[in-house]
Amino acid sequence: MKILARMGLVASVLLITTATFAADLPAKKQAPAAMPTAAPRAFTWNGVYGGFNGGFGSGNFTSDGKDAFGSPSGGLLGFTGGYNYQMPNNWVAGIEGDIDMGNIKSSGTAGSSELRYMNTLRGRLGYASDRVLPYVTAGYAGGTTHDDTGSTADTYHNGWTAGAGVEMAITDSWSIKGEGLYVRLEDKTYPSGGQSGADLGLARIGLNYRF
Repeated sequence: MKILARMGLVASVLLITTATFAADLPAKKQAPAAMPTAAPRAFTWNGVYGGFNGGFGSGNFTSDGKDAFGSPSGGLLGFTGGYNYQMPNNWVAGIEGDIDMGNIKSSGTAGSSELRYMNTLRGRLGYASDRVLPYVTAGYAGGTTHDDTGSTADTYHNGWTAGAGVEMAITDSWSIKGEGLYVRLEDKTYPSGGQSGADLGLARIGLNYRF
């Protein structure tokens, strides 16, 4: 009986020791594979956009208007719309148009003249550095002057514009821009019989939303 008791005690010790050793062994189970993460979506300037612009303009009336009306200055505010296409090499080509209301005006010896409306339709070409887009732009410009020389008339002037700017995306949809434009409007006859157009420099800021 004593021998059986001793054998049972030895077996119990061996069983406990084996279980403890097995618990200390490293697990053979493989760690779960890491879940793949999606690469962040690259920003692109592609697409249709629209927004608002505003700024300041100044310059000179031309031909007879230079003496008759002086040198105009004033503000303008309006709407912008356009389309961009970003090429694989990061060049961005597009077209942009806008229509603004203004009060760019002055008065002189013959009366007063005011540029009340202006519109442009321009091409744009820029190079995208991720969310920053410097660009050059050029195209058509037109404007309506309100001339008062004792009698009044509204006259539409054709012309052209060229300039440069920088646009910066502040979210995936919203962007802000600043630009400078030179505008040349053709000479037209005003009520008292003289000829006048305009040479203007515009400084504008804008806020756009890409759809």
